[in-house]
Amino acid sequence: MHRRDAVELLDDPSLPQAVVAEAYRDLARTHRWLGNTGAILRCLKSGSARSVLDLGCGQGALLEEIHEKLGLRVTGFDLRPAPESSPVPILKGNAVTDPLPNADVTLAVCMVHHLSEAEIVALIRNVSRASRRLIILDLVRHWLPLSLFRIFVAPFLRRINALDGVTSVRRAFTPAELSRIVDTAVEGTGARVRHTVAPFYIRQIVDISW
Repeated sequence: MHRRDAVELLDDPSLPQAVVAEAYRDLARTHRWLGNTGAILRCLKSGSARSVLDLGCGQGALLEEIHEKLGLRVTGFDLRPAPESSPVPILKGNAVTDPLPNADVTLAVCMVHHLSEAEIVALIRNVSRASRRLIILDLVRHWLPLSLFRIFVAPFLRRINALDGVTSVRRAFTPAELSRIVDTAVEGTGARVRHTVAPFYIRQIVDISW
């Protein structure tokens, strides 16, 4: 399956705030149901972090859960401005190019498939200036998760999330591609990298420590 870098519907800056808010609530439920939220919580429990920065955090649902369950200080970073009702602090900016606030751990959950290979390299290097650990959780471009999503997940989602889910899988990187990109980004830094792929290719996690 060739990578198809199409724009997702939720990336449209002209979408009404109410539509965006409901789409993000739907996404938060999907991440919990698929186990992505639990996977991030387990990764964070394995270290001694006191602060977490989430890149591309949307409206902060994951950070709210991290704060409630682990008691960590949390900050979000997103291209969109934070909604007035945001339960956590969210800064507006481009995580690839803008200076990032310091944090023990930085997260990028289902974010890197929105970027080019060069942008991912720049993102990782940017994070290394502000954090000692980066956890990337993303999709895997493979026919199996695409088929499972269409059959078992998409029918229960709002239309925008169902369509974007298919686009996201097609935009994602294979494990080999993502490993190569990460290796390029951390070359010469002495970073430790752990890359795991979940059964049925439902997600891949790259855990980088400097």
